[in-house]
Amino acid sequence: MNKTAKEIKRVSLLSVEEFENYYLNSETPVIIENYIKEWPAMKWTLSSIKTKAGHNKVFVRRNTSQEDYKVGKKYNIESMTFNEYVENIEANNKKAQSSYLAVQNIKIALPELANDICIPSYVKKLHGGPFLWLARKGHYEFCHFDPDDNFLIVFSGEKHVKLYRADDLKNLYPNPFGSNGRTIQSQVNCDNPDFNKFPNFRNVQFFECILKPGEMLYFPAFWWHQVTSTDTTISMNIFFGNDGTNTYISKIMSGNQWLSFKYWILNIIEQNRHLESFRSVLEYLPESLTSFLVKQWHEIPTKSQLDSLINAILDHCGLRELPVRSKDCKNPPKLRIRGLLWRK
Repeated sequence: MNKTAKEIKRVSLLSVEEFENYYLNSETPVIIENYIKEWPAMKWTLSSIKTKAGHNKVFVRRNTSQEDYKVGKKYNIESMTFNEYVENIEANNKKAQSSYLAVQNIKIALPELANDICIPSYVKKLHGGPFLWLARKGHYEFCHFDPDDNFLIVFSGEKHVKLYRADDLKNLYPNPFGSNGRTIQSQVNCDNPDFNKFPNFRNVQFFECILKPGEMLYFPAFWWHQVTSTDTTISMNIFFGNDGTNTYISKIMSGNQWLSFKYWILNIIEQNRHLESFRSVLEYLPESLTSFLVKQWHEIPTKSQLDSLINAILDHCGLRELPVRSKDCKNPPKLRIRGLLWRK
């Protein structure tokens, strides 16, 4: 193991209360073994899922073997049938070498597979998913963080996972504000880092594991993760958060995740800043932010939490105060995440 890497703890029997106390609320990753051994999805093969769901249309990332993809800068999206994508993987042809089936909502994109999976009892408030990921052997997924707690579950094959803490934001060299999508990407290729460009990455400590079939990895929101498929791999993930109407927001604003959460919010602001509607968003920022957070996490921020976020946004935009409202709006202008399907 790399000298800067730490081992992720493995457990077999874990109650919901233990999970919440020792992992979910303490910002600590863990691998849960044997939990999904009875799921029908444990019997999935490329052939079986192709037979079940091959006629469905899916969105496939392209140019994924290029360096620009490995540092989260650019990829294209191609629509094709699930059958076509799986056949390319089976043939290991040229197209398969630069393609990746990522973050496909199983219930929507591949509904025939939905009855083969479950939502783990540890998940009390779902933020998104479950999502299917189907990767060729050797696929390198760019290092990034998501704004949600996460379960990664492997059904077939293996994944090499590296996890970096949320408070290592600067050492992971995030892409500049305004990058598309819901995630924040690192500019560093973790397998081949350029220490001349990214010197602070040299001694960053991280957690590392090989995630095998039947294993379920929990890692906290805003933790950087880089995943390489060491074999052709069928997996899924679930985005989730704490139960309650303000518990999750309170958690991510009170500890090590706050700086990364703030970076994420400012990135969303920058995605919208060039639009004519942004002036209206600023005028109604308390309402627009509240609506945005309710949509993302089903949570309502407190006034002090809103004040902290608004102050960060004003400072980012070089403003001392919110602009005067030019008109009355029954519904607050929407703050939106831009470029969810592609990056360029």
